[in-house]
Amino acid sequence: MLFVFAVPPVFSSIAEAAYSPDFRKPFDFSLLLSNSNIDLQTGSTPHRVSLDRISIEIFTLIEPRIQFGFTSGSSNLSLDNDPASAGRSFNGYHAGLMMRSTLGRNPQIDFHANYTYQETKNETASQRMTLNWHEWATGVSGKIVFGQQLALSIGWAYHDVNANRRATGDIYQTQNLKLASGPQGRLEIAWSDRSDGRVSLAIQRGSYQQVMFRFSRKFK
Repeated sequence: MLFVFAVPPVFSSIAEAAYSPDFRKPFDFSLLLSNSNIDLQTGSTPHRVSLDRISIEIFTLIEPRIQFGFTSGSSNLSLDNDPASAGRSFNGYHAGLMMRSTLGRNPQIDFHANYTYQETKNETASQRMTLNWHEWATGVSGKIVFGQQLALSIGWAYHDVNANRRATGDIYQTQNLKLASGPQGRLEIAWSDRSDGRVSLAIQRGSYQQVMFRFSRKFK
């Protein structure tokens, strides 16, 4: 519910930035490289998805405690245990809205929530396949900073994925795929330099396994 109330302010902020850009306002820019192994299922049939993403994220830094942002980038995935898409790779894009909040200084409690839409497809002369993807995620973690440069975060994340795979051509078929339920454990190590730059590695376990490299910089 918190994310639902957060969406209108995010859209308003993005629209305002589009019509009246002001690069004097502080923001946080990140480049992310991620690989995920995700356990989706259709009824009782499991489907393992291997998903690679290259993303950019931009967060506002106007408010120190709660911040809003957006993400966008490219997606590449494969879907196992699906005869219609066997040996095929789906390519496309993803985009979404995000919110994050912090409590305390050191140690610190971090909270995040985001929504991501993803659309990928594979086309040949005789077959067209699309995979549309809606993903909601929330998470909370505790962070400790050592020596003002090295940070360790441990926490949990919860993902909800609802995907539709449609095939037209030689095969006509529609499938709805959902993420196997359950929270995911998450560990992240980050290093900050003295000029507001950061590099981090995050590892997530569970039904939504993920390895993510993040390169970030604050612009004030």
